[in-house]
Amino acid sequence: MGNLLELPREIATAFFFAAAIGIATGTVAVVRTQRLAPALPVALAAFGLAALSFGYAIWRNRRWRSRRMFGPRSFSTARR
Repeated sequence: MGNLLELPREIATAFFFAAAIGIATGTVAVVRTQRLAPALPVALAAFGLAALSFGYAIWRNRRWRSRRMFGPRSFSTARR
């Protein structure tokens, strides 16, 4: 049950970090170009890329196979 309550907190944190990355990238675009127009697509692209990256990391961490993949091996089959 604790894992289910932890997941929304991780998603909210990832969304917050992705928004911060998008805002920072948009700010850098405004400073570099001295125009506001190109900042919006740059910020949205950075936000989308960061959100996808964080989403993949959360999905990869929560996938049931990933925990079993790196667990201890069981050698129950006999060698021939």
